[in-house]
Amino acid sequence: MSRAVHHAQVRWSDPDQLGHVNHARYLSYFEDARMELIGTSPSGLAGAPGDRGYIAARVAVDYLYPVEYRPGLSLRVETWVSRLGTSSWTLSQELFDGEAPVARCECVLVAYSYADRASRPLDDDERAFWKELS
Repeated sequence: MSRAVHHAQVRWSDPDQLGHVNHARYLSYFEDARMELIGTSPSGLAGAPGDRGYIAARVAVDYLYPVEYRPGLSLRVETWVSRLGTSSWTLSQELFDGEAPVARCECVLVAYSYADRASRPLDDDERAFWKELS
C-alpha cells in the first residue's frame, strides 16, 4: 500500500489554554493533506461548472492522544485509499507526532459533476490515480 505524506506545521494559535492542540485543528491538518493530494490528482482542484470535481460526503475522526504544543512542531499526515468504488472512495489518514499515531481519520469522497450537480463515475485516469494509493 502506497501512502501520501504531508507535513502539517503546528501554529502558535493551535493549542488550547492547557497547551494541547485543539481537536478541531486535527480536522484542518487532515483536510490540508487531502487538498494537497487532490491538487495532484487528474481533476486537480476543479470547481468551475462543467469541471470534474470531488466533494466530501463523510468525515470521521478518532482521537488517540493529545498533542502538546512545542515551538516548531510539525505533525505527519499519511493518507491512502482504503476503498475504491464506482463514484466514491474512502481516504484513510493517520496523524503522527514523531512515530506515535495521535489521530485517525476516514473521509468518503465522491466524484462530482458541477455541471449536473450530481455524483458521477470516476473516469479511467482518476481511478488509476486513486488506485495507486490503495
